[in-house]
Amino acid sequence: MNHAAETWATLVRASVDNKHPWRTPALCTQGLEGPNARHVVLRKAMPDAATLVFYTDRRSQKMRDLEHCNTVSLVFWNPKSNTQLRVWGTARIENDDVQTEQYWARVPDHARRDYATLSAPGSALNASDEQAHDMSLARQCFTVLLVQVDRLDCLQLSRLGHLRWGAQRNSQGEWMLQDLVP
Repeated sequence: MNHAAETWATLVRASVDNKHPWRTPALCTQGLEGPNARHVVLRKAMPDAATLVFYTDRRSQKMRDLEHCNTVSLVFWNPKSNTQLRVWGTARIENDDVQTEQYWARVPDHARRDYATLSAPGSALNASDEQAHDMSLARQCFTVLLVQVDRLDCLQLSRLGHLRWGAQRNSQGEWMLQDLVP
């Protein structure tokens, strides 16, 4: 198995294992006010399509950033293996309503409240907001974000010597690997 295949297998594991260190990478966007990073939850990894899946609220700052520039990067860190994975790609909203409904069906009822706030995520909180939820808004605000991965960079830190490799997809969708100076 090559490095890219191993990495994708790890991403698949992280998408289903709530305790996996790669479950919550930092997503970096570029908005009108500059770079913006936040942790997101990896919901699915699709190696054959080189795509990562995340959920978000359509009213969030990241969505405004993506309207400005849909190129993103992600940083995954595993403190147990001292491995950092950096990913670059293009983000887009899942427009297939059937697919989005399938993802929505997986969201537990308690988590659906997160999409039902009357105010947008990140807006100033006032006393009425703490109790203000409209469950009819939840599905409207729920958004599936797809990141089409174009490039990977993996660094493994070790006292015996650091290892680093990079991979980029060619026009046939194959990963072209290259060893890199750590």
